[in-house]
Amino acid sequence: MAKTPENWCPQEPSGSSAAEQAGYLTPALASALCSMGWQRLLITGLLRDLLTRHFGRGSYIEDPALREAVWQEEPPTGILIESIFRWRGELVEKRPAVIIKPQAQQNLRYGIADKLGVTAQGYEEFVTFWVGSHTLFCLHGSGAGAEVLAAEVQRELTGFQQVIIDYMGLAKWRVVEVGGVSEIEEAREGFVVPVTVGWAYQQRWQLRMESLKLRRLPITFI
Repeated sequence: MAKTPENWCPQEPSGSSAAEQAGYLTPALASALCSMGWQRLLITGLLRDLLTRHFGRGSYIEDPALREAVWQEEPPTGILIESIFRWRGELVEKRPAVIIKPQAQQNLRYGIADKLGVTAQGYEEFVTFWVGSHTLFCLHGSGAGAEVLAAEVQRELTGFQQVIIDYMGLAKWRVVEVGGVSEIEEAREGFVVPVTVGWAYQQRWQLRMESLKLRRLPITFI
């Protein structure tokens, strides 16, 4: 059974500081997740966090052709990793890049009216599922380079998929497609390979009425 934020958010690991335990989640992402639960924007942040950590050290990069593509927070950086909201074409230049774009998400109902049951306190509890995807556009100056970069991204996200599902409390996480290589129209020497990640998470909430339900009264017409 997958964990939910309620299971692990309040827990503080013993023997080390919070900063030392932030190796998997950035503090801002963890704070938003624990307070509001999953949403599509947080998954965008999770993907960027995973990839910047992977490309942040040359020793983590598996393909020798990408060993110089080391990510840094401040420019110059060997690879640009950003969401579609912050991407600018002039920032890429000749560097490899991974641009993260959220796609549509759909709601899957859970049972009748999403109702899960009633808590011990008498509150109605509900749950529903959201299913969606993100596309990671892997850009490089050559077609072969774009293929190599897409393969590196795919291996990282596939290799840790079960860890991500279990640790992050997601219902699904899987690389579902690696698209074909295409030439970027806006760039003279630029190619792109899209990598699509499918995901699903549950949204749970309780309905706490401020007053009792109105009792139905019989009405007699004379």
